[in-house]
Amino acid sequence: MNFLQQFIDVSGFNRETFVEDLFLSWQQTLGSVKHSYASAADSFIDEFFVTVSQEQLNDLLYQYVTKNVDMVLDLKLELHDGWLRLIATVNFKGIFATVASNFELVQLQLDRHRQRLVLRQISDTDIIELHSRKFWQAPLARFAVKSYRTLLKKDPLPFILSSIPIKGVPFTEHKGDVIYLEIGRWLKKAKIVMKNIRKVQINTGVTMHEQLILKAQPNFGEILSFGDPNADIITEDDNPNKPVKPKKDKK
Repeated sequence: MNFLQQFIDVSGFNRETFVEDLFLSWQQTLGSVKHSYASAADSFIDEFFVTVSQEQLNDLLYQYVTKNVDMVLDLKLELHDGWLRLIATVNFKGIFATVASNFELVQLQLDRHRQRLVLRQISDTDIIELHSRKFWQAPLARFAVKSYRTLLKKDPLPFILSSIPIKGVPFTEHKGDVIYLEIGRWLKKAKIVMKNIRKVQINTGVTMHEQLILKAQPNFGEILSFGDPNADIITEDDNPNKPVKPKKDKK
């Protein structure tokens, strides 16, 4: 009997227990390193900037808004230095209209909890085109817009948008000339977009000529864990002593 065998007999060494303890120890150690690194990385890289072109934004609007909202026939953005112009063509209860208005970008929040666009209207709404199935609807709509501006001294667009229901929920909400648009109702259908939002959240944005500059913050806990910030690097599937399930015989 060699020295190693004597040591095993005296110490009561158990190979299976040793491997299992080693496995759990490495799991705890590497998990601690991963979460510590994620916290350190979050502190080290606070924010960075992402550029999105006007064309890319309009493609997203078409894919996730125009194609999913029956009343919206067309929706486009024109980006300028410090402001943007929104042009929309809608069909609402037999009234076809193309309207445009200028806005400032107040907030763009895209994270796992909320996806919201906040705009401040800085111009009256231009009615580019307006016609209807019934001859009296278009003149009545023009009269209503003019009367609203005359009596209340403000543009009716925020009120109109908040009065349009989309599946029982107002299209937008507003407070004065500030419009709140919850875009998560459409983005949630885009799995790739939501997956990226969980890893990199958008805090705000700045408009420039035909560009939107986004201020983003990486979520390293999500990036390193590939979905769950509390997930273990080593799982039970990596356990060398894990029982092997017998294969079923093919008939």
